[in-house]
Amino acid sequence: MLKGVSFFWIGLLLIVALAGALRLLSYDFSLPYLDYPDEPAYYLGALEWRGQYNSGGYYAGIPPAYVAVHAAFRPILEAVGINNLGDTTRVLRLLSVAANLGTLVVIALAARLTAGDLAGLVAGAAWGVAPLVLATGVLALPDPLIHFCTALAVWLAIIAVLKPERSYYAVWSTVAGLLATLLKYPALPALLPGGLAALWLITRDRRQAVALLALQAALIAVTGVWLVFVYGVDFNNLQREGQVVQTEGFSNFFDLERAAHNIYFAAVPLNAAAFGVIAALGIMAYLAAVRRRLPRIHLTGAALALSVVIGIPWLAATFSLVQTNTIRYVLPATAAACVILGAALAQIAHLLPAKWARPGRAALVLPLVALVWWPQLQADWSLVQQRRLPDRRAELRQWFDTNLDAGTIIVGDENGKTFNPFWGGIPHRKWFDWWITDRLTDYSIEEWRQRGMTYAVIPTWQRDDLQRTPDGADYLAQLLHLRDFVPPPRQRGPDVVVYRLWRMAVETDVRFGDAVRLTGYDRSAERVKPGDTLALRFYWNAAQTPADNYSLFVHLVPADTSTVLAQADGAPAVPERPTLTWNEPSETLISPPFNLTLPPDLAPGQYRVMVGLYNFQTGARLPILDADGTPQGDALPLMTLDVES
Repeated sequence: MLKGVSFFWIGLLLIVALAGALRLLSYDFSLPYLDYPDEPAYYLGALEWRGQYNSGGYYAGIPPAYVAVHAAFRPILEAVGINNLGDTTRVLRLLSVAANLGTLVVIALAARLTAGDLAGLVAGAAWGVAPLVLATGVLALPDPLIHFCTALAVWLAIIAVLKPERSYYAVWSTVAGLLATLLKYPALPALLPGGLAALWLITRDRRQAVALLALQAALIAVTGVWLVFVYGVDFNNLQREGQVVQTEGFSNFFDLERAAHNIYFAAVPLNAAAFGVIAALGIMAYLAAVRRRLPRIHLTGAALALSVVIGIPWLAATFSLVQTNTIRYVLPATAAACVILGAALAQIAHLLPAKWARPGRAALVLPLVALVWWPQLQADWSLVQQRRLPDRRAELRQWFDTNLDAGTIIVGDENGKTFNPFWGGIPHRKWFDWWITDRLTDYSIEEWRQRGMTYAVIPTWQRDDLQRTPDGADYLAQLLHLRDFVPPPRQRGPDVVVYRLWRMAVETDVRFGDAVRLTGYDRSAERVKPGDTLALRFYWNAAQTPADNYSLFVHLVPADTSTVLAQADGAPAVPERPTLTWNEPSETLISPPFNLTLPPDLAPGQYRVMVGLYNFQTGARLPILDADGTPQGDALPLMTLDVES
């Protein structure tokens, strides 16, 4: 033990450090793409508050506190150059990390006050290593702040009950509960600990307790009146969970099986079986301690935590039968359950003889570490590794920006937000419209073109299914394959294939050196006149990365000589993609138009258009190879051009 620093604070610091490392290693997953669907909602809600977005009333009555957090951060972030959804989300996720770790500390303090140092450390560790807490606790959502406010409400209520000189903390507990409710309305049971604490105080000082209850009631009433008559919660325009409550909430509330189901799920993040066993043993240990007059935990502290463990899931039952994917509805109750877990284990430890106290406590905690926390830490690390992978949807969106002309893209649900900057968050230079469909084959290729579609991004499984049938293979043959987005490298997000809905005008198969193939080209005209400009667009593929960066020359020469009469030079693909970046064999690289302007005094007749690749620093050209790899010169006669008078 360090001088002046207790074992509890050293242990808590280590737990916070471990939990903080897990969260900071994984908090910025998928960015700039927003994988989680609800994060953009509050960003857009804040923009609407500032008059910069119009949702058509969708955000009317949304719980105001987290939107207010977004709105408060906006001027600060804008002052330092953070303006987009992805970067704003990164900052708000850091706030969530801080709130999640703050919840850990408050849980530990509440459990410590209820049952001592061991209870505090066990409760804090249980929250810190729970994978489901890690998974949701770093998101830019109100939930991490709700967890903190709910845990704070429990802690303050426990202080009010156990420390007579701080009975007024029951009011502060109500304030914390109101903040949780303003963050999300289903957090209303966070008001229970403060109210129950004030009621319990009647046994100590009736007059003071009545005053506290009156003040709590006034705070709740003022907040409710403000929400309805000033903020304007529209009960006729409830969204999602609110609609379920409006239509089914009453019957769901009195469905005890639903309530019990949700209460069970509040313990799932902590390992429900282990929680149940320890809680049951803790109850038996408490009863044994009463009979044997041994030290006991403060039962009122555990009871205040229990009010949240029951209240939050029960209210959630009005709109949801919670499953793992909706666990966030009951995580505020999980925070309180950590207090009960720590208190139960501490009560079991109180049964140990004094001479066995220290080794006995270690013996109690070791099975929890070995059977619950160690597997959870392994799951945490797996989640961290998975979240540290780059997101394929960000790569896909940026690839479109860099390589393709703007157009409308057919996508599946897996990419429903990829090209939507308002909900997907990926910064863009070009605007690509998108059309979501389950299957590309809902329409013929010609019908898709008539509908204005340019590209298609489909899952690889759908491509594979099409290739297995003659009709499907014929369907794909009408498309120009642009690129596969599949492992390796490892990435988050769906495996997809990109197509353009028409092929190149002229298809070729010409090798330039060992790596580069010219697969086709488009031409703007079959016949031209002197002074006209012929636009050419080239299509390339590289089986392996070329040895150097090459430029493309396009020469107009007479039919029987190599005298250059007109020329165009430049990068063979878009400037951002020099040939040393051609590292994906599945990719078709498309050049911008090469404009070959004919001399105004050019005599009518036939001319040749020659193309080739060369090193612009040395002038050395890549050889053109035949099927056997034999060089066939260094300039390809691409076409014969008829020049009219």
